Amino acid sequence: MPRTVSAVSDRHVRFESPHSLEASVRRLEAATQRRGFLPPRNEAMIGHVAADRVVLERHIPHMRNAFKPAFAGRFVREGGRTVLAGRFGTHWSVRVFLTFWFGFGAVWTGTAVFLGLAGTARAWLMLPAGPVLMLVGVGIVMLGRQLAQADIAWLSGRIEAALASPGPEAP
Repeated sequence: MPRTVSAVSDRHVRFESPHSLEASVRRLEAATQRRGFLPPRNEAMIGHVAADRVVLERHIPHMRNAFKPAFAGRFVREGGRTVLAGRFGTHWSVRVFLTFWFGFGAVWTGTAVFLGLAGTARAWLMLPAGPVLMLVGVGIVMLGRQLAQADIAWLSGRIEAALASPGPEAP
């Protein structure tokens, strides 16, 4: 049975398919639109599907959200069954950006405290900027996650439907 993800915190997932590996790849590929120069006009599951690498995300027209989760995984054979195993997560560039954002806020705060303790005049005026920067970062992350809250369940439903769809097992 395919496994549905209901919570955002459950990011590692496995989707079982009753079909062969090749048929499962074809079924998921048929349900996925490839990334192109022009984005699809309708809501769609877009990405790349191959047996050794699957990357999928939800496309919503006229909406951009860098924090939206994408599925990354691969097809594996386990005990005679075909399984799509992977995880949901944000794009690596977003994680790098947030590392710099929060790191800069921490360095700013630490520097302001150090300069204040060292006796630098008016160094304490710099102190609030670091925590404010980190709070703004937390707010951006929370907003992005709120906007993408339904994406994991939506993608999981599409993946399950594609892998469980009935039809001939043509080679």
